[in-house]
Amino acid sequence: MKININLKISKRCAICKYWHDPTNSAILPINPKAGIWQITDTDKKSKCLKTNLNMRAGSSCSKGYECKI
Repeated sequence: MKININLKISKRCAICKYWHDPTNSAILPINPKAGIWQITDTDKKSKCLKTNLNMRAGSSCSKGYECKI
């Protein structure tokens, strides 16, 4: 499932610097100047380097989120 998010208000794993996705394959810019990005697959899983757990791209977390964009 695809979703569009606003970087200013959304804290999703796919855009967190601790979610291990070195090629940023789970996100696409829609309108970067406005901070609008798309998560291409919310079910894609990758390891969170902060919690050491496999997290879905569409999940959110309050444990040390930092935007990687």
